[in-house]
Amino acid sequence: MALRFLLALSLLHSVWALWPIPATLSTGNTALVLSSNFYFDVAVQNAPADLHNAVQQAQYYLKNNKLGCLVISRGANDSAVLTNAKSLPSLKLTLSSGATVNPIATESVKPLGMRSEEYVLTVPADGSPATLSANSTLGLYRGLTMFGQMWYYYGGKTYTLEAPISITDVPAYLVFSRWMWHNIGLSNFPVADLQRTLDAMSWVKINIFHWHITDNQSFPLEVAQFSQLATNGAYSADETYSESNVQNLVQYAAEVRFIEIDTPGHTAIIGTTYPEYVTCMDASPWSTYANEPLAGQLRFALPEVVNFITALLSSVAKTLPSYYFSTGGDELNTNCYINDTLTQQQLKSANTTLAGALATFTNSMHSALIAEGKTPVVWEEQDLDLIRRCSCCGQLGISHRSRTSNYFYLVRMLSFFSIHPFLIPII
Repeated sequence: MALRFLLALSLLHSVWALWPIPATLSTGNTALVLSSNFYFDVAVQNAPADLHNAVQQAQYYLKNNKLGCLVISRGANDSAVLTNAKSLPSLKLTLSSGATVNPIATESVKPLGMRSEEYVLTVPADGSPATLSANSTLGLYRGLTMFGQMWYYYGGKTYTLEAPISITDVPAYLVFSRWMWHNIGLSNFPVADLQRTLDAMSWVKINIFHWHITDNQSFPLEVAQFSQLATNGAYSADETYSESNVQNLVQYAAEVRFIEIDTPGHTAIIGTTYPEYVTCMDASPWSTYANEPLAGQLRFALPEVVNFITALLSSVAKTLPSYYFSTGGDELNTNCYINDTLTQQQLKSANTTLAGALATFTNSMHSALIAEGKTPVVWEEQDLDLIRRCSCCGQLGISHRSRTSNYFYLVRMLSFFSIHPFLIPII
């Protein structure tokens, strides 16, 4: 056991902090430094502005990050081999022959399975230029982020001890996504903090930002047609997201792949504006009427509520470029409706059940989203519960995505946001 431990320690210095780990990686043992005049050669005809921006960002990080090797000496022991090391003059970016030149933002919001993120990155050891090739600008962007992870800094030199380097990279699961879920309905985050989060996502190739923008506790999203929702539902007037805020974030990073407005549960806050649309509002004990505090859920059986939520989602969806939009659907507590007079009267009048009314509610929302060019997304428990109760998912006749996760996907800390490695859509 002791020998194994010592062997592991001896290998630590040679282990790279490349993340995610490339599909294919080949390295050598030659020192190579970046030239003081290192530059990126963008050999892409009519290269889009966001590719140039990505290159400028990569150049900035190479110059300013100055990450020392994570060993006790911080790289001092490497000084001797760097003295006569070859210099890397440039990195040349090219697209494959026949590739269509689109903005990165256009490529990154394509439907699942249609995004081209693969790239080939080669860094010679002899001082000749490095090359990065891909089938799309998104692939070039992924390669740029990997290139930036290769280098350490010490004594005024940015270097690697692993040249030559050859990487051929492609997502392990082409139709799945690398996901980050952020619930700002619980805890408000300023736009600048969200931008920093998006930056960090790009460094490790997380390609979907799932923006859970409303919850029981607050409704911070400003919607022109329903302005009172944010006025009454935000934590404060300073903790809202205007349409321009949302559009700026979408333009800043296309990883804002879809917004979630959770329904019909997690909607107590809507009752501050439309009390007639919400039942069990602030009911006690909350644990009887809600899976999480606060108690309060939409009266989804009522036609006026169906019309309201359909109009709300359509208003938001039409402002977003993503193919996906989440209607939530998790943690619906049916106890809330058993003694609700309005719900029971509507069920009797329509000669339907609670599950049937939920199917109608969901179908209306999703049909409206499809009309806006979106693919609806729901949490898996709504999908599974509907199948168990009434097989209505088969009756809906429209395309859905459900999100699965490990059991503890909700961390009960209001100031915490989570990265879910197992949160992937079922295709």
